[in-house]
Amino acid sequence: MVAPSFFEKVAPVYEFLTRMFMLGTFESARDRMLNEDTSAFSVLDLCTGTGYIANKIEAKRIVGLDQSVQMMALNDRTKRTNKTLVRGNAYHLPFEDGEFERIYCSSASHEFKLFGKVLAECFRTLKPGGKVAVYDIYQPKNKFYSLIVNTIYRYPVEHNIMWVHTLEEWRKLLTEAGFEVEELEAVRGVFVFVRARKPV
Repeated sequence: MVAPSFFEKVAPVYEFLTRMFMLGTFESARDRMLNEDTSAFSVLDLCTGTGYIANKIEAKRIVGLDQSVQMMALNDRTKRTNKTLVRGNAYHLPFEDGEFERIYCSSASHEFKLFGKVLAECFRTLKPGGKVAVYDIYQPKNKFYSLIVNTIYRYPVEHNIMWVHTLEEWRKLLTEAGFEVEELEAVRGVFVFVRARKPV
């Protein structure tokens, strides 16, 4: 996992950089993740950062989890009354079993060496029938797109600290955590959109 100190340093420019490196999918990815009525749900924005999801979603209860104090300070500017920010570790989510109906994780899965462990925690804290949605870079099989991921993203952006997965590896991680895969799709060659459900 990437050290929290890295995000403390980049917090002021994080959203600008994220918008740039999402290659025009900044709004469309979020819209796709949030394309359902969650107004009666408790939702978790995992690795919430500056609030890409937490400050857009409509839900009964919104919890944003992150390790970076500076990121959460920027996130908190909206002062939404139904939003709570929690400093915590995604490997050990500080929540009860079955606490959420939806969990979202955008542009963060590549920061974890053991993302399967994070998915297991998502599974635990979701209610039966609850869903997790993920959007991030992945490991393409196409040589051109793979070159983009493993040069532009890996070195200038992530300083050679990132872990990405093929579509097949994503499916395996999800099923091993107990999820039923609903959507697993490559987007613009270098991103993956995932939606998976905890069985009832």
